[in-house]
Amino acid sequence: MTGPASVLIVDDHALFRDGMAALISRWDDFEVVGSVGSGAEGVAIAHEAKPDLVLMDVRMNGMNGVEATRQICLNDRAIRVVMLTMSSLGEDLLQALKVGAYGFLGKDEPAERLHGYLQGVMRGETALSSAAANMVLTELRVGNRQQPRRDLTPTLTMRENDVLQLVVEGLSNEEIACQLHLSEGTVKKYLGNVMSKLHLKNRVQVAVHAVRHGVVP
Repeated sequence: MTGPASVLIVDDHALFRDGMAALISRWDDFEVVGSVGSGAEGVAIAHEAKPDLVLMDVRMNGMNGVEATRQICLNDRAIRVVMLTMSSLGEDLLQALKVGAYGFLGKDEPAERLHGYLQGVMRGETALSSAAANMVLTELRVGNRQQPRRDLTPTLTMRENDVLQLVVEGLSNEEIACQLHLSEGTVKKYLGNVMSKLHLKNRVQVAVHAVRHGVVP
């Protein structure tokens, strides 16, 4: 990809949209091509402008972020939608994942961390902040409490399991590398092995699978 990634901001709070646009304007690798206040507008602008990335609020009046994400992903799978949330229920985030969201980030993420997550998304990684991960995984634990647990860890090496545990905690590849004293490339390789062995496509699915099947407590 050449040039900065184009970004569409969809949020019904004008101050948040303006603040996000101002923040992104400081980054050389991203540029805002649109900023709208409703899900319906977001779908229309995404269809017309075809941005590389959409930052989507979860809860909005009228068409909510989950439905807007569903329509955007249905129209163009190349557009990567990242949900932004402050206090939404894990159920909303799970539904967004099912319809094609690339990740979930808290609106209170520090600017530097947010930038890193979005850079990862443009490299094909899935963004899963700690706050959003906690909401999703709590929802899964509650919903699957009565289901039998199945320990799949024997299929993974010790290092792969270490990486899996930290993915579930919401750490980025860079943070995992630092904690395990590995290179970021090695972490990416281990995570790729985990996804291959468990037949999964991204780190959000890895986290969801780990909780549903008892891979992690």
